[in-house]
Amino acid sequence: MTARKQGRAPAKRRSSASVRTKRNTPASVGPTRYLIVAALVVASFFGAYSFSRAANGGAASAPIAFTPGGAALPAGTLGAAPSDTAPSDPAAGGVATIENGVQKAAVQVGFDYQPGVIRLKAGVPAEITFSQAQGCTGQVQSQALGFQEDLTTGAKTVKLKDLKPGTYEFACGMNMVRGQIVVS
Repeated sequence: MTARKQGRAPAKRRSSASVRTKRNTPASVGPTRYLIVAALVVASFFGAYSFSRAANGGAASAPIAFTPGGAALPAGTLGAAPSDTAPSDPAAGGVATIENGVQKAAVQVGFDYQPGVIRLKAGVPAEITFSQAQGCTGQVQSQALGFQEDLTTGAKTVKLKDLKPGTYEFACGMNMVRGQIVVS
């Protein structure tokens, strides 16, 4: 029986030029393409990790920290206790040295202040040198001691006259990273 006798319309004939295939359509290629890209990314990550471990004699590589400006930080600055959680115990921290009647202390600035607590003697002038820094810690200030310095262009030395006994705070420009000067 033909299609006409069954009550159906005859099927239209299509030429081979009008027949379309589904190749290269976004719906058919998209998921495959994403799976291939994801597999390459994962393989690259594990390849780089394996290479790093082999280059370090099987040990995991030390983490590298970068400042917001893109400069690498010195080893050991990542993972250090932040100064806003610095111990409040005055015995902990850096003790200044005395040279020619002036107390001198140096503070390494990264994601925090090292040391986070500086110990000074009362009644003796002091100089505290803060290293160069970028981002939030690129500014150091103390309202109690009346100083504010820009550390983005290089290390700065803050000169303090005879201090009275007490605890003085210093902080970054956003007042998030803090340190202490303990005078006794």
